[in-house]
Amino acid sequence: MAGISILLLNFLLFIILGSSFIGFILFVISIILFLRKKKTQQSGKNKNRKIIATVLLVISIVFQIPLGISVIAITIGAQRQKVKEKEEFEAIEDKVYAQKETWKSGFDYDGKSLVPVSILINSENYRLSGKNKNLEKIGTLVMDGSYNDYYSIYQITNDSGYDIYYVWVETFVGGVYYSRTFVDKADYDAVLEYYVTSDLSLSTCWKSAPENMGLRNQWVKSVLNIDEKQYELMQLTHEVLDDVSDKKQTINTSEEGYDCILLRIESGDGVFRVDLDIYTNDEEMAVWLNGYKVENEIVEKYKEMLLSLINDAQTELLQQAK
Repeated sequence: MAGISILLLNFLLFIILGSSFIGFILFVISIILFLRKKKTQQSGKNKNRKIIATVLLVISIVFQIPLGISVIAITIGAQRQKVKEKEEFEAIEDKVYAQKETWKSGFDYDGKSLVPVSILINSENYRLSGKNKNLEKIGTLVMDGSYNDYYSIYQITNDSGYDIYYVWVETFVGGVYYSRTFVDKADYDAVLEYYVTSDLSLSTCWKSAPENMGLRNQWVKSVLNIDEKQYELMQLTHEVLDDVSDKKQTINTSEEGYDCILLRIESGDGVFRVDLDIYTNDEEMAVWLNGYKVENEIVEKYKEMLLSLINDAQTELLQQAK
């Protein structure tokens, strides 16, 4: 049904544009005839060109009618949509106003000064509905008082004991991402401390596992205890995510020849989540954290810890596959 509607719309568009083009050609011809008439009238020749030019001019105007009607209809539709959007905006409760260029660095809400939490930039576990729902809408963040530029504000269900907020942004201009998870500035250090020291779970996906083991591209929940590596893992996370203002998320396009393993580390409430894509080839190591390419200097700093984590994860997977 949708395909038929698209075909009909394309057909109507073809008719409108075709009619407008024909009208334009006839208009040009009529103007040329009018100009030629002026030149030849002195000699008394081709006086009937005025009639022909007039007829062509009228016909050209008629051919422009579909385009004119379309423009009027689109204008009326746009005005109605504008009125509808304004009415919907005015019906929204719990509005919070902020500046379009500064809200990402923080804004005021319900008497609190909210600031972003960089290590909670990954929102893959945030859900609006379903059995894993953990977002509850509490308001709307309005940009510069505009009725057509605003985002929903949610409170995130979490185990930290503090209020954590999330601003829902559907698209990112230029591919530059930023944290949309906020906490009260007064609670910032406590929230960080909670997730730095909370129990973290590990899931693994060994993409380059031996083919006969049935492990490739399979996510497996790990029972490894990563407490000893947790401090370094959190330090690595901070070094990559604390400032992503000049970074863009990328993917590795040259996996061939590398041993590849994906590690997912997350808190029990799912609010904190880090995805590590690690590629090794002899002494070479390349790491992506939440889609950000980790600088070589940082990789070298945590290389020993990461190699130990990889070895433990792969040993566990091989034992489970036996």
